Amino acid sequence: MPEVKLIDGLWYISQRLVIPRANDIRESIFRLAHDALGHFGFDKSYAALRDSFYWPNMRRDLEQAYVPSCPDCQRNKSSTTKPMGPLHPLPVPDGRGKSVALDFIGPLPKDAGFDQILTMTCRLGGSDIRIIPCNTNDTAEKIASLVFENWYCENGLPEEFISDRDKLFTSAFWKSLHKLAGVKLKMSTAFHPESDGASERTNKTVNQMIRFHVDRNQKGWVKALPLIRFNIMNSVNKSTGFSPFQIRLGRSPRIIPPLVHGTTNDAAEESPKEFLQRMEQISCEAQDNLLQAKIAQSLQANKSRSTDFPFAVGDRVRLSTKNRRREYMATKSGRVAKFMPRFDGPFTITAVDQPHSTVTLEMPNNNKNKVNVFHTSQVLPYKENDDDLFPSRKLAKPAPVIVDGDDEYFIRDIIDERRRGRGIQYLVRWEGYGPEENSWIAGSELNNAKALDDWLATKDSD
Repeated sequence: MPEVKLIDGLWYISQRLVIPRANDIRESIFRLAHDALGHFGFDKSYAALRDSFYWPNMRRDLEQAYVPSCPDCQRNKSSTTKPMGPLHPLPVPDGRGKSVALDFIGPLPKDAGFDQILTMTCRLGGSDIRIIPCNTNDTAEKIASLVFENWYCENGLPEEFISDRDKLFTSAFWKSLHKLAGVKLKMSTAFHPESDGASERTNKTVNQMIRFHVDRNQKGWVKALPLIRFNIMNSVNKSTGFSPFQIRLGRSPRIIPPLVHGTTNDAAEESPKEFLQRMEQISCEAQDNLLQAKIAQSLQANKSRSTDFPFAVGDRVRLSTKNRRREYMATKSGRVAKFMPRFDGPFTITAVDQPHSTVTLEMPNNNKNKVNVFHTSQVLPYKENDDDLFPSRKLAKPAPVIVDGDDEYFIRDIIDERRRGRGIQYLVRWEGYGPEENSWIAGSELNNAKALDDWLATKDSD
């Protein structure tokens, strides 16, 4: 039995001081063992205090409540759990040219007046692929014109376009165009390109092939695009077993002249009926092969994914910053991805779509054009603080002060800045609110703010 003794009015169990549940003494000890000592995990935090302190359920409170609900740890530590949500590949198209994937490659080095590429890929084995130079500042009207000239005039109107959530594809113009033309616009969830695999594969191949054609100064890629398209169209698709030219034309183009004169192509002897039958057979076989490949790919991908769906409306989650760190770095030069937070939030779930493994998040201060629907592989449950055990972690969220009829909140500090138009905006952290409530405020609205003076002084000292 451990020795229990009373020394100077304090109880000890062996050499361990017994800590009563009074005020925030226990929480302060946890804060010293975990927060002040580098936010290490439970084992190292517990080792720092187990020989000196004791109270009932001390180990449980630290392991199951304090460390898992640490807000800083949840934002800055990488997750070791499997991504949630199985892969949901898009259905195999019913025929050639019916489903077309659109995507951009860029920005690229300026060449012949262009700095971006628009790719258009038939999702049935890439029966047609278009690789069109364009510009990053092209309007939705301009992109629609390129699609009309380079796809519609060659293949007619598809039944659906598949795209990511680029602002051009979500614009009012595109929505009106699809409504008038009777074409569906389907979008992949944010930062989850697996659902739009056709365009992603095309882009990867185009990027790889451009490297063989550009000079050291990275010029000449525009001139190389027609040859790159020809080479892709003439290569056998692993999933379908046919080249895009075979699916589109029923044959491969002649590349090398015949070594023996007088040889003929058997396909030229076909009657129109036989040709159409063979084209239909190629299309059906490509569909079967593509479906089989999608099943195999899904089975393989889902081995490393969790099929759990632990989300419900009202839950709060962390949102991965993995695919958004480029945007964060772009706000200020000299930043590196390895120092960026791993997660943002917490954000509240406003809608769930379990069949497609997506959640819709309420994101304060989010631009209305920004996406708020995410695949579950991008989010993790947020461990809430136990306000009874650790009251000092509870955010006060004070009500605004009314000044001249306007609501005003207290600024804790300014943590970032960015240029917008002719002015500068500052990222403000509000007193009593968490990082998920941070918001960008124009510099003109921060006159006489001490937080702004402190931020500018910090910049001057750099």
